[in-house]
Amino acid sequence: MNVWLVRTEDFNENSLLKVEELLNAYDGPLTFNCHKQTIQNSISYGGTIHPEKAMEYMADFRKQHHIDQKDFVCLYTNTRLSNNFFTYGDGLKNFIIHSGDWDLYTSAGNEFPDAYLLYSNLLKSFVYQDYETMYEHLHQNETIGCYMDLCLNKKEILLKLRTADICDTCLEHIQSKHIDGRIIGQIIDSFEGLRKQLLFRNRLQLETKLSRVEITAKGKFILIDYGNLELKFSPLRKAIYKLFLESIQGYTIADLLGADVELVKLYQSFQPNKTAEEIDATIKGICDPHSMRIHEEISKINAEIVQKLGERISVNYIISGERGEKRKINYTLIKEKSY
Repeated sequence: MNVWLVRTEDFNENSLLKVEELLNAYDGPLTFNCHKQTIQNSISYGGTIHPEKAMEYMADFRKQHHIDQKDFVCLYTNTRLSNNFFTYGDGLKNFIIHSGDWDLYTSAGNEFPDAYLLYSNLLKSFVYQDYETMYEHLHQNETIGCYMDLCLNKKEILLKLRTADICDTCLEHIQSKHIDGRIIGQIIDSFEGLRKQLLFRNRLQLETKLSRVEITAKGKFILIDYGNLELKFSPLRKAIYKLFLESIQGYTIADLLGADVELVKLYQSFQPNKTAEEIDATIKGICDPHSMRIHEEISKINAEIVQKLGERISVNYIISGERGEKRKINYTLIKEKSY
């Protein structure tokens, strides 16, 4: 089941890609895709967007781009909604989310609440057939950290995101609807994963607690205890990083000559579309002690890790060591998914 992510012109493309990456970090039937089409800011009137008019536009958008009726569409915008809501849906699998002002409440990044709101909207759409029925079940008097809190300001949304909770009453209501368990599982996993990532980014979690590195069946390198935070490597860098992950002693650059067979196998597992000759040639170049290629690849691997984890925690995950000495990863707890 596809969920299409669309943006207005004032919502940065890179921001939408960050949201897409977060949403797809949790396995299940829901797949999130950035749509190449941008919706112009002309849908706003007087500096705000009227949600009902936006929903009419999105209905036309569906027809124009032949989007399946089973699929969802979510429009992200930095323009305020005229009713001052943070999000709105029409009950026909169309949503709009206002992404502005999150920086007043968190420095972790807008993508976390943006992703949470969409997953929350999806859960509500599976449980309730229309907006009126959903509104009847909102916790309107007090914010208790449940996904069905009314939430009159964005600070309360972040409270829900930090608790990642569903109260017993709402849980019973969800269970009574007999929704596909895989969908519910994916959404619940996302709530918990986003909570962990938000706490990690805000340093509310003890920095001495390290995460296991999990390699999924799809070849993703996931820090599962940091909310499925993904380390994005090219196939070659995945092979190099896994080689070092599996070694306690580490390798000097000269040692890699003796590990070329293993490195070939690893590279083949992450890059099955290349021929054996192409793979052999690449690994031969990597293992050449007179080449700078391996230093460049390790540098790029480490840069990705530092960017995702920060300087203090990344020292446990980077490939460290001076030139001429053994290089290794200080923390090598690795887990592979077989599914």
